[in-house]
Amino acid sequence: MSSLSRTIRNTVSAVVAAAIAGALVVSVAGAQSPPNPPSRFVGSVTVNGAQPPAGTLIEARIGTATCGVSTVFYASGQARYTLDSPALEPSSSPGCGTDGSIVAFYVGGQKANETGSWANYRLNTVDLTITAPVTPAATVTPTKTPAPPVAGTGAAGGSSLPLLEFMLLAAAVGLAGVGVAARVRNS
Repeated sequence: MSSLSRTIRNTVSAVVAAAIAGALVVSVAGAQSPPNPPSRFVGSVTVNGAQPPAGTLIEARIGTATCGVSTVFYASGQARYTLDSPALEPSSSPGCGTDGSIVAFYVGGQKANETGSWANYRLNTVDLTITAPVTPAATVTPTKTPAPPVAGTGAAGGSSLPLLEFMLLAAAVGLAGVGVAARVRNS
């Protein structure tokens, strides 16, 4: 009987060990499950009827959360974008994608006319357009450029010629005085 009880004991121990191992594998697998896939948006881009330059920033927002960023690239001569908007993950992408969330797009900081619906089980094609309001040209009031002063006029608007003549006369008199003083001293 001891051999039978030993066999039963070993079998029970093996079953318990297998159950514990299975429980550990399930808990580890649950903790390491892959994140939900993102929702992919693709399409063309135009700004006021023209194609923006390659590298122009494209941003997806759900509410106030930024949920994906990309840039414009060119394919077959057309401005295009591809943008992945992540699924809601409280630690890495709070406020982002849940099925049916409205996605607003911004091109170069300006809100696009179109929105998308977040869905990670299909390719979402949304052609983005920006139509900025046309602002009227600013009215420019011409500034009167002051006329350069006329030669010979001073700051007060009078003639500076008498002042110049006086200075020349004073210099001549001063030099004449120096000459007279030198003659007087030599005599």
